[in-house]
Amino acid sequence: MGEAEIALTRTRSLTEYQQVLGSSLEEYGRLSRLIDSLLFLARAESPETRIHHQLLDGRKELESVREFHEAVAEEQGVDVLCQGEALVQADPVLFPRAVSNLLSNALHYTSRGGKVVLSIQVSEEHSTVISVHDTGVGIAPEHLPRIFDRFYRADPARSQCRPGMGLGLAIVKSIMALHGGTVTLQSTLGQGTTVTLRFPTLT
Repeated sequence: MGEAEIALTRTRSLTEYQQVLGSSLEEYGRLSRLIDSLLFLARAESPETRIHHQLLDGRKELESVREFHEAVAEEQGVDVLCQGEALVQADPVLFPRAVSNLLSNALHYTSRGGKVVLSIQVSEEHSTVISVHDTGVGIAPEHLPRIFDRFYRADPARSQCRPGMGLGLAIVKSIMALHGGTVTLQSTLGQGTTVTLRFPTLT
C-alpha cells in the first residue's frame, strides 16, 4: 500500500508504473496463498470435513509432484529423485498437496548441488510410508518441537534462505490428521532434513 501511495503522489514514467504493478502483483499472490492456506486449515478443523480415499499409485503421484517442481529444481541446481513402489489409500487432491508442500520446503532450504529424495514403501505395520529427504541446511534442535506450529519459522537456523509464511508444515499436519495418519520430522543442522508421512491402510 505504501509503495502504491508513493507512486500516486506525482506523475511517473511508464517503467516506474510497471515496476510498482509488478511488485504489487507479487504481493497479491502472496496474500492469496496466505488466505487459501488459512481457509484450508479452518476447513480441516471442522468436524464436518470429509475426505475421499482412493487407492493411488504412490510412485506415480510422487513423480507427478517432482515434475511439477522440476523447473524450479533445475534453476536452483538441486537434483530431485523418486524411489520405491507402493499403493497408498489417500485423497487424490490432498496427497499431492502434502508432498508438494514438503518438496517446496526442501528446495527452498537446499543449496545448489544438493539433492532431494522422495521415497515410498510399505512398512512392517502395513502402512504406506512416504519420506522427503533433503541435504539442505537442516533445523536446529530447539526449533523441532514447534516446527509444525502455524506461522512458526526456524529463521535463526535458516537465515540464508528465503522466508515463507510458516504454514506449509501446518497444512501437511492437518492433511495427515484428516487421513488418520502421522507426520514426523528429523533434522540435523548443516546436514539435512527428513519428513516422514505414514498413511494407514484402510479395511
